[in-house]
Amino acid sequence: MCLGKQITLDTILDDWLGPTLALVHCEKCNNPALLHLVTWRGRGLLERIYAIRLVDPSTKNTYLANINRDYCDLSRKTSETEALIGASSQSARLVLVTSSKMIVEAFSRDLFNPPVMDWQDVQTEAYDDWIKFLPA
Repeated sequence: MCLGKQITLDTILDDWLGPTLALVHCEKCNNPALLHLVTWRGRGLLERIYAIRLVDPSTKNTYLANINRDYCDLSRKTSETEALIGASSQSARLVLVTSSKMIVEAFSRDLFNPPVMDWQDVQTEAYDDWIKFLPA
């Protein structure tokens, strides 16, 4: 993570006024990662804290190939996404983003393992608890 660098969105898996779960890569090192919303606040819910978990490139490619195939089983995308989440790193960095351009405003030095959850289940009250791990 680099301050002021953009997180490039490759595939948005879920969205609410911006990405809440996505496959991304770092503008600098190009490593693929899973980005998921941890908490948010602010006008238009623009202040978002995400967790970023590294994903093996072959896992990412397999996931994309599998969800882009034609299939009749409507639960398959959910199963494939759960497998992707399970295969991603259990250690995550926290990242603060305050614009729709996905520019890194701050990132944690420590690693965490916040749960990956639907955006509807994210606790906005937890914002102050998480922001303290992001240097000012």
